[in-house]
Amino acid sequence: MLELKNVEVKYLNTILVLKGVNIQLETGGFACILGANGAGKTTTLKAISGLLRTEEGEVTDGGVYYEDKPIHKFYPEDIARMGILQVMEGRRLAEHLTVEENLRAGGLIIPGNGTRFKKDLEMVYSYFPRLIGIKENTAGYCSGGEQQMIAMGRCLMGHPKIMLLDEPSMGLSPLLVREIADIAKRINLETRVSILLVEQNAHIALELASYGYVIENGRIVLDGPAEKLKNNEDVKEFYLGFTGMGQKRSYRDVKHYKRRKRWLG
Repeated sequence: MLELKNVEVKYLNTILVLKGVNIQLETGGFACILGANGAGKTTTLKAISGLLRTEEGEVTDGGVYYEDKPIHKFYPEDIARMGILQVMEGRRLAEHLTVEENLRAGGLIIPGNGTRFKKDLEMVYSYFPRLIGIKENTAGYCSGGEQQMIAMGRCLMGHPKIMLLDEPSMGLSPLLVREIADIAKRINLETRVSILLVEQNAHIALELASYGYVIENGRIVLDGPAEKLKNNEDVKEFYLGFTGMGQKRSYRDVKHYKRRKRWLG
């Protein structure tokens, strides 16, 4: 359904960020991209959604293909109308609008009448029932978890075929992370929306996804079925926080590791 073939991305035609990235997402699939800050995860999503254009970035080599059609030269609004929608890191809501007004904004890319809006809102509220009681509240005053639900609900209002989820767990409590993760999985299973998840919480990402990619310094250094990645010694140590003896390491130990170059072995 979606394929990145040897994608290279530069900002200002100078700063090389992605270097030959290859990723595939099947119809109805759920894949994740793991990596540290600055590895190129968000840039990968923006290469797909077309949002690179807003930051003076572009795909300078390779291509992004949706159903075998190259889309990396398209404008973001055209890609959105095709059904490829990105839930941005940090929520990015219209904070002065109400919760429901934010949701309705997500449906504006699809022609329709009030009846369709009502049906779509009911669908969103079925996934995020806690939004019903706060739908008239100003979005900017909602909690981080509620804002993440609004952002995902706004995406659903656009009838996505592919949902690009960027760090949905950022700044949330463990209970809310679990709740958001469960909802994302439900959406994938019940609506067959394909999801590409960018996440630093490797435990959650590999639990939700069926396939995963590890990106470092703009390159995919490892990929495979999620279960296989969970058992990879480097993934366990560098992303899941386990030592070779199967014990959890302290944050300080993990932060100061000396990386072994075994990714491609």
